[in-house]
Amino acid sequence: MKKDTLYLHVGWSKTGTSAIQSQIQQQKKDFSDKGILYPQSLQWPDHSHHPFALSFKGSGAYQSDMTPPQALEMLRQEMEASPEDSILISSELSPFYFNNPKFKEFVATHFRKVEVLFTIRPQSELLLSLFNQLVKDPNVRYGASLFALAMRNISWLNFYQNISQWRNYAGPENIRIIPYSQSIVDDFFSEFSVNVKHVSEERSSKVNPSIPTRCLAVLQARGRKATDNASFSRIRDKVTDLASRVPVERDRHVLFSVPEQQSLDAHFKQGNQFLADEYGLDISKIQNQHYKPVKALPPGIKLEEIAT
Repeated sequence: MKKDTLYLHVGWSKTGTSAIQSQIQQQKKDFSDKGILYPQSLQWPDHSHHPFALSFKGSGAYQSDMTPPQALEMLRQEMEASPEDSILISSELSPFYFNNPKFKEFVATHFRKVEVLFTIRPQSELLLSLFNQLVKDPNVRYGASLFALAMRNISWLNFYQNISQWRNYAGPENIRIIPYSQSIVDDFFSEFSVNVKHVSEERSSKVNPSIPTRCLAVLQARGRKATDNASFSRIRDKVTDLASRVPVERDRHVLFSVPEQQSLDAHFKQGNQFLADEYGLDISKIQNQHYKPVKALPPGIKLEEIAT
């Protein structure tokens, strides 16, 4: 017998996805009570379904040890052992699954429909957050410029273009778009009529925290000396600690100028407007409203000498 719906939360990265995944895991019973299974067998420790997504297409340093048929078989086994009538898979590393014939066959066999969920934010904000993530990550140690990162991901940052290909397979009525905000977890949960059970501030911790933006250029410069992940992490922690004792007046290196931010967002303005019109979104939520230069400590600054 077919299940009802396969929900695919496919990103974008840096739109609160880690917080969403962590909270779903904490409240997996609440989703189960709504008839939705959040699979346990295909998770990383952060409660994302990256192993499932990466089996279809690797992403840089991140690869899966499974083939698509193996990942689908694991999903099938957990589905059949569970009473829920719908399944929710969440990975911001998701490729376009429908390019894979095995996936299309699996969906046609086991589900009545597919619904795809996207969390998005203004491109200039997303790019800066992604840059932070890649620079701080010991597995990546991104060393190029923010501009280079933008050029390498110009197609990926095109929300309208990417959402359109999913719409062609799932149908426009089965596409959900959730703009990023400080309430992104609540907004995501509301799509399933599940209330978020917030923990107290003493018990809560930020999921996948960024390092201070002002540290990024210094970390890139010093991180090149790292011989392994552990040594990179030590360098990162030392830079962060020293920078916390350096006055902000020292932030004289411009990582991302206002004209650069505006030019990037202008490139996607029309597509974002199409999305807002087609899906009834508040356009102000996917447009940067307040531009200011993003400054950092110069890469060659001698933190040890000036930290107080």
